[in-house]
Amino acid sequence: MAAASWAGENDRLDRLETENAELRRRLDALEKRDHSGLEAVIETYLSERESEADDGGDHGLGLNLVVDSGSVRGVFQLFGDVGLRTDNPEVPGRSNTFFFSGSTTFFFTARAGDNFHVLSETVFVGKIASDPAETDHGDFDQERLWGAWAFSDAIQIKFGLEHGPISRWNNIYHHGRWLELTINRPFLARFEGGGGILPAHNAGVEVTGKIRSNAGVFEYTFVLSNGRGRIPTDTQEFSDRNDGKAVDLGIALRPKSVPNLWVALFVRVDDIPADPTNPARLRSIREVIGSFQVDYRGDAFEILAEFVVVENRDRQSGMNFTHYAGYVQIAYRYRELWTPYFRFDLRTMDRGDPYYAPFNRDLDVWEALIGIRYDFIPNASLKFEIGFGDREARDGSGTVGEEDVFRLGLQLAWVF
Repeated sequence: MAAASWAGENDRLDRLETENAELRRRLDALEKRDHSGLEAVIETYLSERESEADDGGDHGLGLNLVVDSGSVRGVFQLFGDVGLRTDNPEVPGRSNTFFFSGSTTFFFTARAGDNFHVLSETVFVGKIASDPAETDHGDFDQERLWGAWAFSDAIQIKFGLEHGPISRWNNIYHHGRWLELTINRPFLARFEGGGGILPAHNAGVEVTGKIRSNAGVFEYTFVLSNGRGRIPTDTQEFSDRNDGKAVDLGIALRPKSVPNLWVALFVRVDDIPADPTNPARLRSIREVIGSFQVDYRGDAFEILAEFVVVENRDRQSGMNFTHYAGYVQIAYRYRELWTPYFRFDLRTMDRGDPYYAPFNRDLDVWEALIGIRYDFIPNASLKFEIGFGDREARDGSGTVGEEDVFRLGLQLAWVF
């Protein structure tokens, strides 16, 4: 009996060792930040676990907390980060150097049956009060919530709240800071509440698909959504302030000749609603955004680049405002542990745009960034980076001047 018990224990340990190896492999795939994103890795995991269940196999450890009930397979993940930063010039009313609690992301995805998929991403993030007399605080935000039907590779329909396709960064990294190579996001990929100039969230319906050809794999995207709100921080998740809907169209290619390359073109058309509380915004603004995106991921070398043009036609003044933003980020992974990186980031704005100006988002800024990421275990990393550049700043009288910018950052990020 003792021998039988010992043999059973050995079998259990062997099974756990195998499952741990599988867990490490999947985390390594996430660590490399695969093109197709976190959801695709989890979708593969759910499919394989479903096949194992059909064969009578053990479900094992999974990626994290695994929900398995009949035809429903789900995975929960928890992302978090903390850090230290130095800003010069400092944030108004704050020290140049301070520790901070970053964000906590509650991520859940599940599949029911063969083709229905749901996802939820809720984030608790710390926010620095704009008024030095106020207290810093944290807020819960529902960043993504959708259901999707995958009828085939050629057509998938998603319904709900999702990141818009106009930025590649937001669609491969989303909110979990461990997924991002760097500490800070590029200017064009910053969210509406974090000083961004692009609409990062869409509440609506999205149709996507992949078509294979001799040239490679073509991907198409069509989105119909509520569009922008009256001000840049309004994401219109629960209602729409005008009858006009935003439309996103895009096409991407993964060429067969360069299998690690992904290139895409996107265009977005929207009608920004009037703001009756602002005398300069009594009529709507017609907005057109064009985006060019490049993503190359080799075994060690990677490059990510985006360039956008935003054209706002103010119907009240009859004026056109054209804005440009873009970045190029290059990184090299050394021995799967160390990843040094460099990024050049630029935003050039037409000053006086009535949509951006009240929030000082009509000002130019550029930054050069160098850093290194150390993945000391598969699901946690340390990042250190130095940034320097120049930005325009508006004082209390409305006068715009220029100032040099320097910053240091240290971040500990993890996923479980």
